[in-house]
Amino acid sequence: MVVPTFLIPALLSRCPMRMNKEQKFRSKRSAVLVGGIVPVSTTDPDVADLVEYTLTNLDQQSTLDQKYKVTEIVSATKQVVAGSLYNIEARIVPSDCPKTDSRARSECGILKEEDPQLCQIKIWDRPWLPNGRQTSVTCDQATYKFRSKRSVGRVYYEDDFSVQFNAFRDFKEKYNKIYPTTSEELRRFKIFRNNLKKIHLLNINERGTAVYGITKFSDLTYAEFRAKHMGLRTDLALENEITFPQAEIPDIELPDEFDWREKGAVTEVKNQQSCGSCWAFSVTGNVEGQYAIKHQKLLEFSEQELVDCDKYDEGCGGGLMDNAYRAIEEIGGLELESDYPYDAENEKCHYDKNLFKVELSGAVNISQNEDDMAKWLVQNGPISIAINANAMQFYVGGVSHPWKFLCNPKSLDHGVLIVGYGVHSYPTFKKTLPYWIVKNSWGKSWGEQGYYLVYRGDGTCGLNQTPSSAIVA
Repeated sequence: MVVPTFLIPALLSRCPMRMNKEQKFRSKRSAVLVGGIVPVSTTDPDVADLVEYTLTNLDQQSTLDQKYKVTEIVSATKQVVAGSLYNIEARIVPSDCPKTDSRARSECGILKEEDPQLCQIKIWDRPWLPNGRQTSVTCDQATYKFRSKRSVGRVYYEDDFSVQFNAFRDFKEKYNKIYPTTSEELRRFKIFRNNLKKIHLLNINERGTAVYGITKFSDLTYAEFRAKHMGLRTDLALENEITFPQAEIPDIELPDEFDWREKGAVTEVKNQQSCGSCWAFSVTGNVEGQYAIKHQKLLEFSEQELVDCDKYDEGCGGGLMDNAYRAIEEIGGLELESDYPYDAENEKCHYDKNLFKVELSGAVNISQNEDDMAKWLVQNGPISIAINANAMQFYVGGVSHPWKFLCNPKSLDHGVLIVGYGVHSYPTFKKTLPYWIVKNSWGKSWGEQGYYLVYRGDGTCGLNQTPSSAIVA
């Protein structure tokens, strides 16, 4: 491997590599018949490691606050077939230890009123492949499958310089990252390494099914990420303005799931690029939905008009959805995206009133109760919200449910749009995972095709703090 110039100082500062004196040549003969199934002791350290690996993955998929434990490893076999195929039978049960508890699983008790389930664990291990571990767990007819972390983008932090360097090299190649100087590249590498720790922290503390990994934002500090790719500015709130009225919540029976994308009220995912204009995208998305529902026609409205012409906000320097509603009323309306296209820069305001396609007659604040939010959404359309985006920088997919210490609900810094909701069921563990469907503005290559699935019901990341909507005239 050719070492880039920017890494030479860092490499020189590290201890030289030493040979392991205990390394020995292995016999060319194998004690295991290739292709044959042989029993393995249930106390074998490899079996214990594989069971721990399996439980860690189950913890990450589970909606329980507690981690799982094994009460008994019943049997284990191994088969050598292009790697090692393990079949392990074990009894698994939720423990009384929270996922944040650092104690070994063996020190945890069994959660009250829970019974161990007999589970079949199948692990095909091919360590020479980047996604070389495939695992399935079947408990009472329900099956859970996952690959080794690399295959799904999930990163488990390794304090190994060569591993981190290779990950950075792959990151640069995948996202076409080019830095102007070697010193800047070294700085980005240091930020990248620090972000790997954050990704690891998010993964090991995830209460939903979300996967966090290396994304196109992984060489940015959070301050840079906030300034360039978010833009919510609560400090710009207007002091002397009368607050918007409270929305009336309809008295309806909620369906199990609902999605305005399926009803023609949501435009394609857009990309705010390196401009702090999330607030504008949140508002236009809401207005697009309101217009489509009222006029049975889906149009794309201009974010750039708000960036340039909203005097209450600061364009790419950030803004607030409430201010944008007022600005649209004062301006007189919004043009179409095609007439006033987005260019991710602050420009001179140049709207044409003759091209306005939508006008507003006000806005409403919506209840912070998430059941009320769902009822209003079903009856009226997508909801504009603010959220703490700390977990979103490295979000790859799944239902996100971080702890408050990782996603403070009072530190709102990003404007997005709720377009629907749903629920994932896990009958084996007698659990459900309700979630919101959130439209983001970082392009389709981010997250779930541009969308963020986030836990519904406990104000995760503050998403229920400021729900609102425009009123289309």
